[in-house]
Amino acid sequence: MLTLGIWQGQPGQANNRPLIAELPPLPSLTEEEIASDKMIWVQLQERIGLGSLAELLGLQGEELSRLNEKSEAHLYLSGSWVKLPAEAVDELEFISAVDAESRRTSPPVLAPPPVGNTARVQSGDSLNTFLSRNGLTWDELRSLNPGLELSSMAAGSELTVAKASSARHLLAIRPTISGGASWPRRPQFETPVKQAPELLNNSYSWPTKGIFTSGYGWRWGRMHKGIDIANNTGTPIHAARDGIITYSGWSSGYGYLVEMSHADGESTRYAHNSRLLVKKGQVVPQGARISLMGSTGRSTGPHLHFEIRRSGGAAVNPLSKLPTRQA
Repeated sequence: MLTLGIWQGQPGQANNRPLIAELPPLPSLTEEEIASDKMIWVQLQERIGLGSLAELLGLQGEELSRLNEKSEAHLYLSGSWVKLPAEAVDELEFISAVDAESRRTSPPVLAPPPVGNTARVQSGDSLNTFLSRNGLTWDELRSLNPGLELSSMAAGSELTVAKASSARHLLAIRPTISGGASWPRRPQFETPVKQAPELLNNSYSWPTKGIFTSGYGWRWGRMHKGIDIANNTGTPIHAARDGIITYSGWSSGYGYLVEMSHADGESTRYAHNSRLLVKKGQVVPQGARISLMGSTGRSTGPHLHFEIRRSGGAAVNPLSKLPTRQA
């Protein structure tokens, strides 16, 4: 017995403890799967501000703003979809602005908003605000609406603000220089006749006027491949160079996008437009009006996202190509 006890106590030898088989580890979820499990999407049935919605759900406005990539001052319209953390589901039944039955665990597939040729006069509009929002002059508006009188522009009136055909959009309408120190002057091409014309074709001009809000480079953990210029919805966007339209339509996060190809193989992109004024295949001179500023696609407010890409497709900093800003 003594010999048996000593043998059982020797290090590295078997003993009488029960054997527990080691099970393989459970498969871990990816970050995307974890995020998906914790998120829901719901549709709104009333207008509501993002901040008000966050308060009703017991969330921080900053958190809801980050999830939906909208500013905290954003106003959601009826029919909009909102991304929420799954723990907010218990509050949905008590918020009249939310259609609780629309709840889903995957993002909805949304059709792009329609592009129309008409605009409605809003309550409180003056002639100037309506013309500015739609990028028109009074003469242009009257030519598009024969017989139009100022007295007939009542709230709710629907007016034509763009032609269905593309003929008028080939005109090289240069924007006037902006007033104030917030934006660069457009270059004046007073070039001697002896200068080679291709030098003009290779130069860029600013595509719009407004407030410079974001530069080229890393932003919010991702590469921002262009610059952002903010102004009112309807501000005209102009071709930065002579070129041909290679794309004009909806493009996911870009919203309504215009893309142009230029003689040296470089290309430019103009994103988040509210209205497109050109079609694929058009030859457009520098300064021609090609679209109107908007906030479509992944956008927190009306602005132009402008990119310049080399012939191989790589993005470059537009500020290295554009004329120097002047006070």
